[in-house]
Amino acid sequence: MKAAKTVLFFLAGLLLSGCIDEVQLDIEGGKQLVAVDGLITDSLQVHTITLTYSNLLSVKGAGTDTYVTGATVKVFDDAGNSYEFAEEGSGKYTKLMQGEVGRAYHLEAVLSSGKRIQSSSTVLTKAPPMSAPNYVVNEVQTIGNTGQNIYNKWLVLNLNTDLTGLPERPYLRWRATGEYELAEDYPGIFNGKVCYAKNNIDFNVVKVYDTHKLEDGQLTNEPYINMQYDYRFYIMYCFHLQQYSISEAEYEYLKAVNDIVNIDGSLFDPPPGTVKGNLYNPDDANDQILGYFSVAGVTSGRYFVNSTDLRTSVVALCAGWPPPNRHPECYDCLVLPFSTNQRPAYWKP
Repeated sequence: MKAAKTVLFFLAGLLLSGCIDEVQLDIEGGKQLVAVDGLITDSLQVHTITLTYSNLLSVKGAGTDTYVTGATVKVFDDAGNSYEFAEEGSGKYTKLMQGEVGRAYHLEAVLSSGKRIQSSSTVLTKAPPMSAPNYVVNEVQTIGNTGQNIYNKWLVLNLNTDLTGLPERPYLRWRATGEYELAEDYPGIFNGKVCYAKNNIDFNVVKVYDTHKLEDGQLTNEPYINMQYDYRFYIMYCFHLQQYSISEAEYEYLKAVNDIVNIDGSLFDPPPGTVKGNLYNPDDANDQILGYFSVAGVTSGRYFVNSTDLRTSVVALCAGWPPPNRHPECYDCLVLPFSTNQRPAYWKP
């Protein structure tokens, strides 16, 4: 019997959140495909391009990726400039650079085997400024295993962007990470630590928008993040938002990927097809290259909010006397993933 196959499909994105979505595809077994995850923006920063080989295993196995090492990775612009990316390990190639609005960029990579990978050329367009989001807290009722009603609160972050006055309407994409403050609290504590922990809040969320359909140029209350409203909002929560102006081709690509990521149906439904990106092997038209090399303008914003701002109470994780729990982070908040006890310079007082 022919076994279903799984391949990890890479999208363009930013660290802390590398842009990766797992997609179920029906692909001939035993074949390794190269996947590319890359992004160039008009922000002066270390840009990263990731190359991997996708391992295709049956659903009974556990799929992993093999890093592509020893490759030569360069980005070229339409003014004849080239930018060589240095290998940093784990299939990552990095370069401190800043793209220029109005310039077109493309990727060229040569693997140690001699295999070549290129992307189509894309013009970098300026991203519009971001407006502050707004938030709605909803109470959601679910039914527990024993039939009891369970009530949880969920926070929805809504996007707002003013596009009036722009010479051309853009296609937009958003990415987000979260960060929250947590104070240790346990019996006998004296001068406990305060930690700041980052968390991924848009995993498997592909949020794009075609602003051409806006009549007045105002994008208002567009739902984006939907997350559980809990102890993370007790002291202070920070949303790190990035707004990208992407090409029409990338918009259509991401829409198609989103359809696959969020596909509903049974195991007996026909499997979705592979979404073709802007990458190819110039020496072999039949060689399939996964992923997308993104070129985009970006604007960023940090937005702080807590339970006081939202006027909706929430219970602190480490609150109560005697201690109602034994959460290890209440005794040592540094056990939280991606946490630090160094207060970020940008943190709201």
